[in-house]
Amino acid sequence: MDQTSDRGANAKFVFNPTDKMIGIIDDAGDAQAALRDLRVAGFRVEQLEVLTNEEGAQRIELTGEEREVSVHIIGSSQKLQMYYDAPGLVTQIEQELKAGHYGIGIAATDSEARERVSKILKSHGGHYINYYGTWAAEALEP
Repeated sequence: MDQTSDRGANAKFVFNPTDKMIGIIDDAGDAQAALRDLRVAGFRVEQLEVLTNEEGAQRIELTGEEREVSVHIIGSSQKLQMYYDAPGLVTQIEQELKAGHYGIGIAATDSEARERVSKILKSHGGHYINYYGTWAAEALEP
């Protein structure tokens, strides 16, 4: 991982989902493939973030330019702080991350970008795909 990674499980960070699509991918290989396909689709590395636990971070092997993707590690006792707390949504995302799954966050402000992201995430087993706008969240895939 690179220096932008949040390696400390006790380190506090607030993941700001505003203007981002977030989806959960269970498998490290699928997460890597999704990141690759997002880059091929024109998303810049600075637009991409990965959230997972320590074990998940060790399983995902980022190569080349993917190493610049910001990776945040959530500890077993850490709460994921998000601005949107739709009933059960943050809890579900936390459970997925603590199980070693991957939260892929992509800055996508227009509907065309969101559609491309949704298709790519779904093609790699993505679920709990949501878009978080400035004032509201939109569930795109359960």
